[in-house]
Amino acid sequence: MLLGVPARSPHGAFSAIHLPGAVKAPRAPLQFFRSYLTSRRISIANCCVIRFPVLANLPTTPFSGTDVVQGIEPSSSDGDGPGRVRVEVDGKPDVLAFYGAAPEGASADPLIFLRGDAVEKRDNAVVANEWYVATTAYDVQAVAEQLSASFVRPYIRLARPGILGSSGHHLDRRRPREIALVDMALTRLKAHFGWRRLNLVGQSGGGHLVAALIARRADIGCAVISSGNTAVALRNRENGWTADITGHADFFDPIDHVAEVTRHPPEKIIVLTDPHDQRVSASVQTAYVEALRRVGVAVDHRFLPASGKLRHDLQLPGILAAFTWLANDRQT
Repeated sequence: MLLGVPARSPHGAFSAIHLPGAVKAPRAPLQFFRSYLTSRRISIANCCVIRFPVLANLPTTPFSGTDVVQGIEPSSSDGDGPGRVRVEVDGKPDVLAFYGAAPEGASADPLIFLRGDAVEKRDNAVVANEWYVATTAYDVQAVAEQLSASFVRPYIRLARPGILGSSGHHLDRRRPREIALVDMALTRLKAHFGWRRLNLVGQSGGGHLVAALIARRADIGCAVISSGNTAVALRNRENGWTADITGHADFFDPIDHVAEVTRHPPEKIIVLTDPHDQRVSASVQTAYVEALRRVGVAVDHRFLPASGKLRHDLQLPGILAAFTWLANDRQT
């Protein structure tokens, strides 16, 4: 076989190996080799180009609970590709996964969702959440495509470091590196897809990230924070913890950075809270809202019942709140 082309018999065709005395094999047409090499270049290039994942190519096996606890190191060959964006902080690279779609012809800027934490403490051990070990990459992409098609707008679910296919260490969440990695990934995706502004939704720990990002980015249209851990030190004091539940003391606390939001506030900030949230108390969430308002940043704070036994899950209302605001915003 020569370059993937099977050899033929000597009777009027060509052979991959020419033996002495054998009928001389004619050369394969030059056009064939040019076509083959072109297809190879396209194939190699597609593996290294940022683009949306193909649903049929994604695994249907659940994500690993062990990996989310132990962390995932990127290999030297990992880089950009379908559903992957490579970013580097302090000389150390990571590859963040993303899922999503954009309706054909849609020029509107995207809605980008950041999920909450994927681990919890159970019997004094850190383990993966039940939702996480029941989730597959296929499921995440399918839901992203459903939302994009339903609202006729680009929708992206960006995976935080260490979960949902991203490399990194999820137990290091809420620290400066996580924020920097997500910030750089958003910048690269924005440049690649040609978006003008970003619209963010974050649930719980993802809400912490949204609060951190609006303090450092000037290109946010709508920011929705649902059940967000936006006053980390206050939450620690309420629970009697000497450090964050991650064990780290060098966490980024959004409530300490509200003054930075005043330099470039989003066009709309929506905070969703269940008054009886048992994971991140309403007092923690309200303290952040009041801190923003004291420095002159307008916030639409809404109280509503959350699902789940801890009254904490406001993921869907957060996404719907953002889509609704965007549908009524004439600039998009």
